[in-house]
Amino acid sequence: MKRLKAVAASVMVCTMLFSFTGCSSFKVIDDEDIFFDALEKTVNVDKDDTLHEKDFDINGDKAEYLIFDVEGDNYYTYIRFKDEDDALDFFDQINQDFDDILDDKEFEGSHSSSMTKTRGYLVFDGEVEGENSMHFYHMNQRFFEDTEIFGGVYVNKNVYIEVYSTNGSKRDKEKVTKLLKELGFPKP
Repeated sequence: MKRLKAVAASVMVCTMLFSFTGCSSFKVIDDEDIFFDALEKTVNVDKDDTLHEKDFDINGDKAEYLIFDVEGDNYYTYIRFKDEDDALDFFDQINQDFDDILDDKEFEGSHSSSMTKTRGYLVFDGEVEGENSMHFYHMNQRFFEDTEIFGGVYVNKNVYIEVYSTNGSKRDKEKVTKLLKELGFPKP
């Protein structure tokens, strides 16, 4: 009987560990068509409605492909850098901005993050107090008033992705959640 309990406990621990590690794992989307297809399928954004370019510089770093779209309060960004380090540096900047906001106790809500040598994510669902900023792709988002943010920022190898809403409605948040689910990314 004791042996059966020990085996059952071991199985439960392994299952829990597998589920935790599975939550932080997500695939590299190194083909922009996968992102385009997910946008069209989940939030009804056609490729022709997005800003998309090949081979450009962003903050002095070389990028192979960019997709950017704003739909009301929702922002969708895909950047495939030439160099993994550039993608990780871009992610690290926004992660540092968010850490500063947390250190100053100017975020109320839930959040989680993970970072390895090649992959990271930051998901958030809450409110940032005014007079803070985060370094999103489209601009250095300065929050002059209390702002609700919902979504996430992701990096895997040389691909950087933002999917989030600012002061979005329930419907806006549903769109963000649908797209993240379609991509297989952690959700807030």
